[in-house]
Amino acid sequence: MLYSDVLGGAPVPGKSVAVIGAGGIGFDIAEFLTHDDSHAATSLDTAAFMKEWGVDMSNATRGGLLEPKHSAPAREVFLLQRKKGALGTGLGKTTGWIHRATLRNKAVKMVSGVEYVKVDDEGLHIKVHPKKKGEPAVEQVLDVDHVVVCAGQESVTGLTEPLKAAGIAAFEIGGAEHAGELDAKRAIDQGTRLAAEIETAEAGAVFNQPIPFAADLVRSARKWTGRNYS
Repeated sequence: MLYSDVLGGAPVPGKSVAVIGAGGIGFDIAEFLTHDDSHAATSLDTAAFMKEWGVDMSNATRGGLLEPKHSAPAREVFLLQRKKGALGTGLGKTTGWIHRATLRNKAVKMVSGVEYVKVDDEGLHIKVHPKKKGEPAVEQVLDVDHVVVCAGQESVTGLTEPLKAAGIAAFEIGGAEHAGELDAKRAIDQGTRLAAEIETAEAGAVFNQPIPFAADLVRSARKWTGRNYS
């Protein structure tokens, strides 16, 4: 099923779920699936938030810290990505650690270097490729009730052509302009640049941040050599 099906509430995922794709949407879906609806969401309940993160609001303990108390996850969740390396490296710099810690606290199993083989009555068949070259891939079968796909996003631009036909200038930014690894920072940057020039901007123009020569050179080197120089 797609992540949109999960958020729509039909069908309700089973007790064991594999999430394909570990970008921002994959992390959000994993957190959504592990949340127990019988408990208040910590984002809406101050007391529950402080309890989960071990904050002593009475300040009676040293440093105002207590032992964190995490509620049990509603489901067993596997978060999978094809790329090798740690999951969540592309999340926001200031909030990424929170998402990673939240999923660790919910016992989410995060696996990288995954090759998806097939789905059958036994579950999701995968091969996990090790980080070191030359080592054989490990075959696994994840006995899950559902597989949720959070990969292969497509831009939704259904309004663009009707607006053009009506003689209204239309501009695409963010995921509408490019849906690969949705990036809020890029979308905000594009929107800001467009707003600064919207009175004179040509309809359909895209306002991306200029790429410095050094960054462009590194990007080209990565593309042609397949190596990471960061």
